[in-house]
Amino acid sequence: MHAVMETAASAGTPATITGEPRNQVEYIQQSREAHHYSPGIQKLYDLALSYFPDAEKGNQEGTPAVWSTGLMEAPLLYACDTIPMAVYDLGRLGSAVEAAELSEDIFDMPKETCSMVSALIGEWYMRRNNSVKKVVALSTVCEPLNMGYEMIKEFGFDIHRVEQVIRPVHGGDERLEQMIKFLASELEDVAFFLTGKPVDEEKMRAEIKRLNRLMAKFREILQLRLKNPLYIKSLPTLFLLMGSAHYFGKPAEYEALLDQLIEELKTADFVPSPMGKIIPLTWVGARGLEFGVYKAVDDLGGALLSWFTPNPYDRVWNEDIPPLESMARFILDYFVTGSPVNQIKYIENMIEESGSKGMLFYTYIGCPYGGMHVELFRDHFHKKGVPSSGLEGSWQVGAPSGQLITRVRAFIEMLS
Repeated sequence: MHAVMETAASAGTPATITGEPRNQVEYIQQSREAHHYSPGIQKLYDLALSYFPDAEKGNQEGTPAVWSTGLMEAPLLYACDTIPMAVYDLGRLGSAVEAAELSEDIFDMPKETCSMVSALIGEWYMRRNNSVKKVVALSTVCEPLNMGYEMIKEFGFDIHRVEQVIRPVHGGDERLEQMIKFLASELEDVAFFLTGKPVDEEKMRAEIKRLNRLMAKFREILQLRLKNPLYIKSLPTLFLLMGSAHYFGKPAEYEALLDQLIEELKTADFVPSPMGKIIPLTWVGARGLEFGVYKAVDDLGGALLSWFTPNPYDRVWNEDIPPLESMARFILDYFVTGSPVNQIKYIENMIEESGSKGMLFYTYIGCPYGGMHVELFRDHFHKKGVPSSGLEGSWQVGAPSGQLITRVRAFIEMLS
């Protein structure tokens, strides 16, 4: 049980990985070796690999934790003295192949079922007797996952649903203000679910300030990477982005890590590309699980310098209004709950600021939600003459398909 997770938690100093890694832990170990010069990257992976084991252990010892999306809810959950356990990062740090097989065998789920949902249900089934049982479910994030939440209720999971509204295209300011008020009340109910009382607004204000401070430091790291893109390569940048939404359950350690990486980047020697030159790229869409794609980008001379993914780092929470309203306003201008048409301007800004020469659009196989967004983005940027390539990946822990790597190779070679 938890095959990959147990390997991660007890890895110590694993042997050098030769050949193509077989799972995510081996990709992480390979990345550790590639970043042997960076104490900060070693600490980053320590935080990532200890995230779920430490949160589960802490929950057993009295520090509350809750499963959530791991996208934007950190200020509210930390204000409730609760550790967020990111549902989507469970796929990156769990044992998705074994979990998906369990879902097919135990629940008779057809192979055509969304691989993400199959994997997560299997993960929760494996954890049914020894892990966190509370879940905060955001209703608009993924409809198949909403059905999955219903399935795990029979194992004793306590599901609290947040009726998360979508920003209207029509209706004007009055309609928007009504939706903000409604969503703020839904978020208040999360505090009652977790603590039995209203959220401590002063604590939440402090958490919003912390989030804004950490996002500013993350943006500084990305800015410093423009001059030395491969000092922190694509995979650890992904993990930094993941951690910006939940801090791996350890906010103070995560902030210290950001400070350390900022200082490293300011004085680091330049890390050259194995191909002799660097092609700046922008990643748009899901934060893929197939770590081999990120390695291929680096090895082929690409550098992912900006990321438009479900947890945006380029926007700031309003600290001057009530904290629940601030959270509601942020969500209503948020990638996963708004029209992709409204998000195009943010991608354009990222491309300009990072000097990207091309875009990689990533979505999971069979996900109509992500696929629709990507097609709208691709159509817009194709008309503007920005080169792009669409990647369809799966919710798996092994090496990416040869077809996926071939597409990455062909695209970067074209830009070269």
